Amino acid sequence: MPRAPGRIFADGPRELAEGLVAALRAAALDHEVAESLTHPFHSYPARLHPATARVLVDIIASNVRERSLLVDPFCGSGTSLVEARAAGLRAVGSDLNPLAVLVARAKTWTAPAKRRAKLRDVGHEISGTVLAAGKAARRSGAEPGKMRKPTGFDPNARNRRLAAWFAPHVRRELELIAMTIDDMREDDPELADILTACLSAILYKVSSRTSDTDGTWVDRNVARGAAARNFVARVELLVAGLDDLAPAGGPPDVYEHDARKLHEIVPDGSAAAILTSPPYAGTYDYAEHQRLRFDFLGLRHRELDAGEIGSRRSFMAGPQGERSWRGDLADCVTSIARALEPGGVAAIVIGDSYAGGRPMYALDDVRSALTDELFIDAWASQQRPMLGAGERRSFQDRAKAEHIVLLRRR
Repeated sequence: MPRAPGRIFADGPRELAEGLVAALRAAALDHEVAESLTHPFHSYPARLHPATARVLVDIIASNVRERSLLVDPFCGSGTSLVEARAAGLRAVGSDLNPLAVLVARAKTWTAPAKRRAKLRDVGHEISGTVLAAGKAARRSGAEPGKMRKPTGFDPNARNRRLAAWFAPHVRRELELIAMTIDDMREDDPELADILTACLSAILYKVSSRTSDTDGTWVDRNVARGAAARNFVARVELLVAGLDDLAPAGGPPDVYEHDARKLHEIVPDGSAAAILTSPPYAGTYDYAEHQRLRFDFLGLRHRELDAGEIGSRRSFMAGPQGERSWRGDLADCVTSIARALEPGGVAAIVIGDSYAGGRPMYALDDVRSALTDELFIDAWASQQRPMLGAGERRSFQDRAKAEHIVLLRRR
């Protein structure tokens, strides 16, 4: 969502249009929602702003039956699923990115208080073990730290890819955290997955990578023990958010799945609502943004590499990228139409983009992708004034904007 708010235009039934306008404005005006529940647990590129998601979930919840099903086919790190659960809606999420699924499940984990307390206790135990091992490693004659060998990853190639990103003492701490989690996986795979998400949340913080979306190497002086301390702090942050979320409804089902094949996990006509934010054409490359995490955690990502929709790398191949994007978007809209019950609504948050050297107007693309079963009930668009040089040239005649489109099933 735009950090610098621009003019907003909207159309449709007054109450709905005003609600969409409020959802767009919330991203700039609300500074509390993003820090509530489990939202701050894990960074994720271009995530749906939690304040926008909360307004949209409120709109949906006020127009559907209690315990109706809400679906997010591009759930990312689970922002809409957290808000759906907080509102008492049943929810299903899917994403082709295995890291997204790992994080979304952690952020919406439903467990008794004793189980959440165990997560905290185990996090502290792991951190203590790693800190003690770090002190022992500094004594003369200490053996070098072991490196994991995740199944399906060539250990030598993995080590070469990771070596430049972590200082030796940081890598030793991280590997010991990961190995300790691996040891408990056979007896408690659920807790191991939650702890793996906590480890993922700190990786870039203690690495020499600038950020999720910027792969530039940066000289970062990470203190000894910082990885262990950051890890347990992230466990504490997650547990606190889960405690706040505990009184709400049950957990959503989260699948590693292709949005174009939504019917395989959501029966036709079973969803009262869909809330999702599809990829912006040619803007992000999640397979690349998350590669360091994939390599370290041992997450298999072949399906994402092959099937990521609208990736930046696909637009670098020429006109075929644009054709593929429009075809994939049409397939996703068709899947949405199949999933919705008659009268059901789909709120789609999507933005214009600069891809392959030309402007891509998302609202036009959504309109072109509509099936006979769907129509636009309301929409709101906010201009995005902060542009780069290429964007300024491309968007001279028509302003770049972020959109929320509310579709309804006939």
